[in-house]
Amino acid sequence: MEVGSAWDGVDASAPAARAVAPVRAARLSYLDGWRGLSILAVLAGHFAPLGVFNTGRLGVEMFFVLSGRLMAELLFVERVPLSAFLRRRIARVWPALFVFVLIMAVVFHGPGALHVPALDVLAALTFTANYVRIHVHNMGVLDHIWSLCVEEWAYLLLAGVALAVRRGIVGPTLALAALALAGVVQGALLSARGLDYYAVYWRTDVRMASILMAGAVFLVLRGERIAAAWPRWAPVALGLVGVALNAAVVPDVIKYSLGTLCLALAVASLDHAPGAILRALSHPVLARIGLWSFSLYLWQHPFFRLIGRAPEPVLLAGAVLCALVSFYGIEQPARRWLNARWGR
Repeated sequence: MEVGSAWDGVDASAPAARAVAPVRAARLSYLDGWRGLSILAVLAGHFAPLGVFNTGRLGVEMFFVLSGRLMAELLFVERVPLSAFLRRRIARVWPALFVFVLIMAVVFHGPGALHVPALDVLAALTFTANYVRIHVHNMGVLDHIWSLCVEEWAYLLLAGVALAVRRGIVGPTLALAALALAGVVQGALLSARGLDYYAVYWRTDVRMASILMAGAVFLVLRGERIAAAWPRWAPVALGLVGVALNAAVVPDVIKYSLGTLCLALAVASLDHAPGAILRALSHPVLARIGLWSFSLYLWQHPFFRLIGRAPEPVLLAGAVLCALVSFYGIEQPARRWLNARWGR
């Protein structure tokens, strides 16, 4: 069972999944529910936006803090081999992303506002798309790859931290907290210069603070003494505060510092939430949506860019259909094949 990314979910057919204790499977089920809420927030932000609340940005931030929790567990608690960690990241992301980018390059090869030039293809596949968006041009149907850029480089940074930890050079919690603080300060300084959201919070060096912060918080809260004293209502209250701090009127500097901290605390302590909350998050429909989240995230954006050319419900249905084809036809088969091959 793989738990190293915000996009990952329980694969009940995998041999590792069958060997895991039922308690672990249940835990992952409600994390799948968190993931499901995250992608639903992104879809709502694009296809049913609220003027006073950008749920799309909130959904991405929920993905980031979940990723931080999961990767901290994988690298610093379970201490999986770094080679296996990196191979699984490739298997998880690259096949579906490569096919998606190739299709976008073919479909939107002609002139027009949504044209996909070679630079955008290269940027998407090298996870530098966010900087092309900041310094060169809007990337149209590939704009949303910016968040994958943040995640992929965060994986490499975390693998480097894990290597240093395993050699006794640094402690994991202090290292993650220091790096997260550096990212938050960098974001505040750039915002103070008058740069907008895209020029600041699409930067990898700034936004990966969300992932690192969540990892540090998880390592702190998993201590037995703290876990025993943690109120059961705290994850719910913190989650609600984190959501409230993502309202449009809240400055970006607060959203991605205090707001992110609240969401990170919520997801890191979700194990201690009331049973009713965990059961709701573990609902099969919500958990299944969470399993589809990566393909849904990939395919929703080009259809979002077509708003105005067709009704929103039709575009959303098209995005979901393409995502399901990607999930069952590309993402899952390629992931299983690569992991099995590398496992041997």
